[in-house]
Amino acid sequence: MQSALERKQFNLKALDVDTKTRSVKIAIAELESVDRDNEIFSPTAFDKTIAERGPKGTNEVWHMADHGWSLNSALSKFKELYKEGKYIVGISDYRDTKLWRDTIWPLYEAGDINQHSVGFRTVKSISSEDGSPREILEVTLWEGSAVLWGANPYTPVMGITKSAFKQEDVDDAISRYDKLIKAVKSGRFEEDDSLLMLELKRLQQFTIDLSRISTQPEPGSTEPVKAKDLVEMIQLESELKNTVAGLFK
Repeated sequence: MQSALERKQFNLKALDVDTKTRSVKIAIAELESVDRDNEIFSPTAFDKTIAERGPKGTNEVWHMADHGWSLNSALSKFKELYKEGKYIVGISDYRDTKLWRDTIWPLYEAGDINQHSVGFRTVKSISSEDGSPREILEVTLWEGSAVLWGANPYTPVMGITKSAFKQEDVDDAISRYDKLIKAVKSGRFEEDDSLLMLELKRLQQFTIDLSRISTQPEPGSTEPVKAKDLVEMIQLESELKNTVAGLFK
């Protein structure tokens, strides 16, 4: 099953913090370097998506905080997005919001935000069987995030075992679906639905991850998944799907 939303993190500080224009220049992705997942972005992986979805296209790529597991984590859309050397670079303007004013801008000014991450979907890639890095040829870019630590609280559920799975995670996802439904019905996304699409992609990935772990045994265990556990996981997944259906009623 293909991922709806992938993330890669890079140890990259802000390239420039302009206090006069109140803008930041950041690198959200690195090209042609093998990462810890044994994957590499090709030099042209982002060309098409930047042209189509960037500031000169449909303008749907966001600068976020911690991958925005909340609509309140949106900072601003990138006013410029381009390739500079081996980096994908974005320029983002300060907004007079609580998140920018109280948290993000002071941290950028102090140089404390030293990592950035990219949220994307792989469109084309090449894998080999000899252990060579998987080359990602084309992506759909959704956002670039400012993050403080490698293990930030919004990492995907992928790889989490059933013992680490919490009912609260599903409850939180359902709550976000409910908030989205209310926002859609109130007309919040009538002029610009890019944040809606981004949040739906995140929740879609959560459902995919939930589906994956529902049939996997614990690491190192040869015991099959107990019927009771499987039924419970399927019921939770079904509950999520039923909730999102409310968006279209």
